Amino acid sequence: MFNNNTVVTVPYGILSNKVENGVVVAHLSDLHEKEFGQDNGQLFDKVAQVEPDIIAVTGDMVAHENQKEVDAVYTRRFARGLAEIAPTYFVTGNHERNFGGRVEHIMEEHGIMVLHAGDMARVTVGKSEVNLSGMDDVSFDHVDVRESVGVFERERRGFNIFLAHRPEYYPLYLHKNIDLVLSGHTHAGQIRFPKIGTIAMNGQGFMPKYVQGEFTDGATTMIISRGLGASGYPKIRINNPPELVAVYIEPDPGELQ
Repeated sequence: MFNNNTVVTVPYGILSNKVENGVVVAHLSDLHEKEFGQDNGQLFDKVAQVEPDIIAVTGDMVAHENQKEVDAVYTRRFARGLAEIAPTYFVTGNHERNFGGRVEHIMEEHGIMVLHAGDMARVTVGKSEVNLSGMDDVSFDHVDVRESVGVFERERRGFNIFLAHRPEYYPLYLHKNIDLVLSGHTHAGQIRFPKIGTIAMNGQGFMPKYVQGEFTDGATTMIISRGLGASGYPKIRINNPPELVAVYIEPDPGELQ
C-alpha cells in the first residue's frame, strides 16, 4: 500500500510494420528529486536491466515548481547515470517552467538531448530507424500543441515517438503520423482508492480518463507512466508503486514492409 521506495518495471508490447527488429524504450517520468538507493543507484540498475536502446524522460524531475534553486548536483548525477546506459531524450514538465532553462542546460551538458517543439532526433537500432520529437509542457510560454505534433506529418521512414508531459491532449496527438506517445504528469492520481482508482485530477476534472497505462486509437498508442516520485501534499503514494515503463517494439509478422 505504501510502497514509495521500490521501483516496479511495467512492460508494454507494440507490433509495428515500421521496424525490422526489436527496439526497447525505457520511459521515466515525474521523479521529483526522489532517490532510489544512494545517488539513484537502484533506479539506474532497474533501467539497465531493461537493456534499452533508447531512454525517454517526460518531465518533472525537480522536486516542485516553487523551489528557489535547481538541485544541480542531483540533476547532474541523474543525467550522467542515464546517459551512460543508452541515448536519452528529455522533455520538460510543468515543474521545470520556473528555472529559466537551468534544468535543460544541465541535462544537455551531461549527455541528455532535450527536445523542444520541432526538434527531431533520429536513432538507428539494428536495421530500424526511430524518430523522436516532443514539446515543452503547455505551462511554458508560446507552446502550441497542434503545431508541435505536426513534426512527423511528412516523415515517411521510421517509427515515430512523441514525448509529451501531459496525456490529456491525446486527441490532438492522433492522425499526425505518431506511432507512440509517451506521457506522465498524472502520478496515476498519486493516492489511489480500491475499486475506484483516481477520483479527480488537475486538468481532467472528476473521474479522469487518461490516468495510467495504454491507450490506442487508430495507428497511435499512448502510454502514460504512473511516475516515480510524489509532489504536493501529502507527498506520498498510496496503492500506487513507483513505475519504470519498458516498451518492447517488435516487427509485426503480418505486415512487414
